[in-house]
Amino acid sequence: MEQPALAPRPWTARQLILPLAAAAAVVACLLAVIVAARQTGGGGAPPEPGPMAMPAGAGYATFTVERADGGRLTVSGGTGAGEFAVPPGTRVWVLEPIGPGDLRPGMRAAVVGVPNEVRNAAVRAIVVGEGGPEGATAGPFAGHEALGEAAALPIVTGRVERVEAGRMVLRTAAGEASVWFAEGAPLFAARERTFDTVGPGDRVGVLLDAAGQPVPAAGLLVLPGE
Repeated sequence: MEQPALAPRPWTARQLILPLAAAAAVVACLLAVIVAARQTGGGGAPPEPGPMAMPAGAGYATFTVERADGGRLTVSGGTGAGEFAVPPGTRVWVLEPIGPGDLRPGMRAAVVGVPNEVRNAAVRAIVVGEGGPEGATAGPFAGHEALGEAAALPIVTGRVERVEAGRMVLRTAAGEASVWFAEGAPLFAARERTFDTVGPGDRVGVLLDAAGQPVPAAGLLVLPGE
């Protein structure tokens, strides 16, 4: 069968599922989180900042699930539909909405946002997980791969050191960062589930090989649909 299209398409109203956000999801996300970071060590005046730089990530594609059964996913996305096999034992992480009270020290966290022209970013989600290789949030995933928005990338990542007074304190490669939560913050935990939890309407992030083909055996990151 023809391979599924690899280019993620923009979210539609049906597919933009942020259960903790208000109806005006983008506005809520913009107002929900304030991130402040300070670099440790060194004194004196800070250097003049350069252009906003985003971390490089693994190649991935985001699809919408049309059907999931018999170890196969029928998906749509980009320019058409397709199908691929999901080997037995494939690990599946589901983005489940949580509150600040569910955060624990030691979790890996990623603040996912879309950079803008004023050297800032519109926050789309905050994802926490048990961590993975090379600083990943859950398994091989950073946390943005199932969102379906190509411009969304992790803008702050680190380990949760503590949660206090409405904020999460992260230990990042640049030092300590604080993330303040407002009501309706789009906060998710990437929790490991089984393939039979995947269903129609879900968005699924899949890593790609060097030829740009999906590698579901590497794992699936799922954002539940309606």
